[in-house]
Amino acid sequence: MRVLSEIAQSLLSILSLSCVLVSCYSFTGGRLPAHLRTVDLSPVVDNTAFGIPMYREYLTQQLVRRLQQETPLQLVSGEADARLSVWLQRITDVTLTVRPGEVERERRAEVAVEAEFYDAVQRRTLWRRSFTRYEVYAIAGGQQARDHAFLRALDTVCDDILLAIVSAW
Repeated sequence: MRVLSEIAQSLLSILSLSCVLVSCYSFTGGRLPAHLRTVDLSPVVDNTAFGIPMYREYLTQQLVRRLQQETPLQLVSGEADARLSVWLQRITDVTLTVRPGEVERERRAEVAVEAEFYDAVQRRTLWRRSFTRYEVYAIAGGQQARDHAFLRALDTVCDDILLAIVSAW
């Protein structure tokens, strides 16, 4: 019985020490530097060979709208505390797995975007990241389903970019 008591005391000591160590951890990231109040958004650059300007224009419009609504930054043209630059790198429409003898039913609309968030006050890049997202769509929906899938993928990329800005990754 005494052996069990010593084991229980050891386990209790280890558990207590673990709780103390965990409570010492703190997360310091997750917000913009205080000196950043304005942002300049360059128009999205399309480096793809896909040939549909609607996607570039849509991403630019979504970024403008969401920067104004969902971040503490004021969107300005020209001189700003920060600059967001975005490049569409790849837009692909690929076949999902199809076995021999099957008819293709779904495709995957994929977008790859590179973005850079630059601190113009301290003259340094806060982050530069690549974002890739995709949506699956039914071929039976035609061009409309395809466009809708690409727009949903661009919305998700926009979410990722805004999250990176406000958390200052």
